[in-house]
Amino acid sequence: MLILNSIFTFSQHFGDTIVSNNPSKTKVKVYYFHITERCHTCYSIEANVRKTLLENFKTELNNGTIDLYILNSDKIENLTLVKKYEAYGSTLAITVYDNSKELQTEDLSNWAFQKASKPDDFVKELKVKLTDIIKK
Repeated sequence: MLILNSIFTFSQHFGDTIVSNNPSKTKVKVYYFHITERCHTCYSIEANVRKTLLENFKTELNNGTIDLYILNSDKIENLTLVKKYEAYGSTLAITVYDNSKELQTEDLSNWAFQKASKPDDFVKELKVKLTDIIKK
């Protein structure tokens, strides 16, 4: 828990966060892309994603079932993923894997913007989405 909190705190000051503990086991990758200049809503989306994962999926983050990527889409080193996910602004995407093979990606960006100002709803609904994916 201390390591995850340190990583999450670090990101808020320096940019990108990657929590990946066992890439061969990963079933879900949660990507949140943002640009350098962000609005209140963009910060809220990131905070809600972090809250959902820390409060409900600590075990999955630690054992590698879920990986979290919070990436600045303005950074050149993220360009490949930005193009893949068409993440030229605030983008929330969940990619599902089976045995390291990418199965599908769901773009939750519109949903995230609609729910950003309702953190309880955001956390509750994202928890359900991720729980359903993990159980499959």
